[in-house]
Amino acid sequence: MSEWSDLHDKGVQLVADGDLDGARATLETAVATAAVADRAQALLNLAHVVDLAGERQHAVDLMTEALTVAEQPLRALIVAARAPLLPWLDRWDEAWSEVAAELEEAGLPQQVALRHSRSGLLMMAGRLDEAKAEAVAALKSAESHAPEYLGPLHADLASTLLARAWEHHAETRLPEALAELNEAAVHAAHLGKEAKPFTGTIAALRARVLVTGGSYAEAADAAQVALEHAHLIEPSMVASVHSTLAEVTSGTGDLAGAVEHLALARELSAMTGDTEGEFTAVLSTARLAYLAADAERAEALYGEAEALVADEPRRLAMCLHGRAAVAVLTGRAREALALVDRSLALFGESATPLELVAVHQVRGSVFEALGEFADAESCYAEAAAHCEAAGWWHVALGMAWWRTDALVRRAAAVTGAERRAISLRALDLGLPAALAAEAVRQRFPHGPLRERWVALAAAPATRSALLAIRAVEDPSLAVEYLDHLAGAVSLHAETTVAREELVSLPEPPAAGGFELPPRVRADPAVPSGLDKWIDLTEQRYGFPVRSGGAVASW
Repeated sequence: MSEWSDLHDKGVQLVADGDLDGARATLETAVATAAVADRAQALLNLAHVVDLAGERQHAVDLMTEALTVAEQPLRALIVAARAPLLPWLDRWDEAWSEVAAELEEAGLPQQVALRHSRSGLLMMAGRLDEAKAEAVAALKSAESHAPEYLGPLHADLASTLLARAWEHHAETRLPEALAELNEAAVHAAHLGKEAKPFTGTIAALRARVLVTGGSYAEAADAAQVALEHAHLIEPSMVASVHSTLAEVTSGTGDLAGAVEHLALARELSAMTGDTEGEFTAVLSTARLAYLAADAERAEALYGEAEALVADEPRRLAMCLHGRAAVAVLTGRAREALALVDRSLALFGESATPLELVAVHQVRGSVFEALGEFADAESCYAEAAAHCEAAGWWHVALGMAWWRTDALVRRAAAVTGAERRAISLRALDLGLPAALAAEAVRQRFPHGPLRERWVALAAAPATRSALLAIRAVEDPSLAVEYLDHLAGAVSLHAETTVAREELVSLPEPPAAGGFELPPRVRADPAVPSGLDKWIDLTEQRYGFPVRSGGAVASW
C-alpha cells in the first residue's frame, strides 16, 4: 500500500474516533504526499474534516482545488459535496447551476448524490414541495444504482417532511401536518440507531399539532415520548416540550399544572440562552395570569416578555395583544383598543389563523366594553369564521357560550323587538354550543379529565344555554332541554379504564367505547322542539350529538 493510502486510512479512523485535530494533520500530510491521480480524493477527504471543524470557506476552497484535477466519477461527487456549503456563503445560485450542469454528465450512481444535494438546496430555499419530489426521485434511483445513499436520503426526506409539517402547522392545516409527520416517521424507521433524534423531534411536533387541534391526551402522550428522547439525546428540546405540556394542562382546566410546566420551560430556556423559548414561556404564563384575573401579575409578565422581544414585530404584537386583554379586564377599553389595533398592524398580512382569532376576540371584548355592540359582534363573528376555517371546533364552541353570555346581558338592557332579536341570537349561539359540549363529554370515561372538561366547557355552556332559553321566554324548550340533560349515557366499553388515566378530548366522530344516548321526547314517535336544535348542532359542529333512536321523557 502507498504512503498516501496508509495516511488516508489513518485519517478516516481518527475522524471515526472523534479526533478531528489528529485527522486534519494526518490528511494534510496525505495531500502533500499524494500522487496527481490521488490528489483530488485527498483534498476531498481533508475538506470533509475541515467542514466538520466549522471552516466552511476553507472546505469550499479545498474542494474547488480538487475540481481542477478531478475526473469522473469523482468530479460529480465533489460537486455534490461542495454544493450544500455554498449557500452558507451566499452562493446558492452557483451551487444550483453547478449541480444542474454536472447532472448532464454524471453516471446513474453519481446522479443520486447530485440529486441528494439538489434536494438539500431546495429545502434551504424553502421550496419544500420540490425538495420532497427531488428526494423521492433520488431515493427511487438509489434503490437500483446507489444503495449506499439510501440512509442519507431517508434522513433527507424525514427532514423535508418535518419542515413541511411545521409549515402546515403554522398555517393551521392540521390534518396535512399529521400526515407529513406520519410519513416522516416511516422514513426515520429506516435509519436504525440514527433515527433517535428524528423520533424525538417528530413526537414533539406531533404534540404541538395535536394540542392545537384539541386532542389533548394524544398530545400529552406524544409530548411524553418527546420528553424522554430529549432528556437522553437533545436536552435543548426539553423546554419546548414543557411548553407544549403547559398547553395540554391549561387546555383541560389545570392552570396550576400549566404554570409549573411553564416555570420549568422558562428556567431551562434561560439556562441555555434560548431567548425565543424563554419569551414563549413568559408570554404563556402572562396569559394564564390573565385567565386567573390576576391583572397585576399579567401586566408585569407581559412587560417581562416585551423586554425579551428586541425589535421583532411578531413577538411585540403578541405582547401588545396580551396587554390589550388586561386593559379590558381593568376597565381601560380605549387604551385596549389602541393596543390591539397596534398588534393587528404588526401582525400584518402574515398573521396566522390563531393570531387572528385571538386579536378579534379581544377587539370584540373592547367594543363590547365601549357599548359598540355591532362592532363587537362583527369581531366575534370574524374570530369564529377563522376557527371554523381552521377546524377548531373546540375553540369555536367556547367562543359561542362566551358570546351567548354577552348577548344575554345586552338583551336584559333593552326592551321590545330589540330584546327579542338579541335573545334569539343568543339562543342560536348558546344552545348548539351546549348540546355539542355535552355530546363531547359523553366520550370521556369517568375520571379527572372528564371532570375538567365539564368544568371548563360543558357546565358553562349549559348555564349559558339555559340563560338564553329564559331570555326568549320559551318554557317548553326549557323542559325539553332539561329532559335531554337527564338522558343517561349508554356504555359499551369492553375494558375498564383507570380513573387516573389521561384520556383524549377526542376529535369527532370517534366515540371511545361510549354510545351516544337517544333523543328524549314526550312521545318518542313525535319530534320535539329540541330536535331541530340537535339537527342544527350536528350540522354546525360536524359530529353527532345523540344517537338515531328516541325514548320517552321522564
